Amino acid sequence: MPDRILAALDRAERGVVVLAVDGLSWRAARAAWPAADLARLTSTFPSTSATAWMTSITGLPVAGHLAIGAACRSPADGSLVNVITGETLARAVPDWADGGPPGGDLIVARTTVFERAAALPGTVAVAVGREIDTLTSPWSAALLRGAARFPAFRDAGGVPAARRRELTAQALDPESLVAAVARDAEAAFAEHAADGRRLLLWIYVNLDDHFHRHGYDPLAMRAVAGLERHALSWAARGWHVIAHSDHGQVPVIPDPALEAAWAEVDAPELCALPGGGAGRVRWLHPRPGRAGEAAERLAAALGEHALVLAAGELPGLGLLELTPAVRERLGEVVAVAASPRFPLPVRGPRFEHGALTEDEMLVPLALWPPA
Repeated sequence: MPDRILAALDRAERGVVVLAVDGLSWRAARAAWPAADLARLTSTFPSTSATAWMTSITGLPVAGHLAIGAACRSPADGSLVNVITGETLARAVPDWADGGPPGGDLIVARTTVFERAAALPGTVAVAVGREIDTLTSPWSAALLRGAARFPAFRDAGGVPAARRRELTAQALDPESLVAAVARDAEAAFAEHAADGRRLLLWIYVNLDDHFHRHGYDPLAMRAVAGLERHALSWAARGWHVIAHSDHGQVPVIPDPALEAAWAEVDAPELCALPGGGAGRVRWLHPRPGRAGEAAERLAAALGEHALVLAAGELPGLGLLELTPAVRERLGEVVAVAASPRFPLPVRGPRFEHGALTEDEMLVPLALWPPA
């Protein structure tokens, strides 16, 4: 994605608008964006936001930036950390790994598309992070590194409470959210109108919250279609407009028996930390010497509903390069959803992602060139 964005920027007179649409599948985009020049991209493994957005901004695989999922083991102290928020989810026990934690940063900050764009003569890179602006984690800092933030919240408390409430309300109404995204874009255009430099404007579009609750229902699809109307309007005014997603979503079916079966294996007597990952790809952190037992028990518990692997099998399947740094963050036993009944880490979502089905992995790349 960085090379595609910079190629468009090289051709642009005014600049490039990138709509980073969270949770939109290829199938849904194809139905809603008839005027776009559409291509398919594949998501990362796991097909989850923490991983895929970082890859889309840096152009690097997981082994390059180390955001392997929403909940990962920290190499600094062995605790389980929410990568996106920076929150510590569970403290490590003394035998979390042979030899103790090696130390190091959870996320490796790499060169971003914003830094590459800002280094070009006569170019400015701006990010409208919206919900991402409310985060103070190493992940959010690494993701938007090199971008000027818009709006620029300069008060000591960061993003004002009113803005946070506004974002929460908009996420419940996709059409209201898309209208707000368009207003943010217009405000950014206006602020930079007299600048004279080409603008790379990256805007986060959080339709993911609605997709998790309702899938690609008519309300959501009207909102996605609304994004194309705005994109065409901006293209008519000379902007190159690009939209892409991080992952899609699939329906899920809660199964209390499978949830209980997972909990019996993901228990302190067998695992040094609670399971990591997110959604439809999860992993266990067995105590030293007990990975084989944990894998056997989990495979028996989940049966046809999951593919249970030793972490060392992932490279052979072409899913993940297992460098020492990746191993530090990943559990030794990995479960990939193979049915809608796969047990999720949290109850509530009616649609989820993370695994390898087409509707999770295939995402759109849409282009609306200047008229």
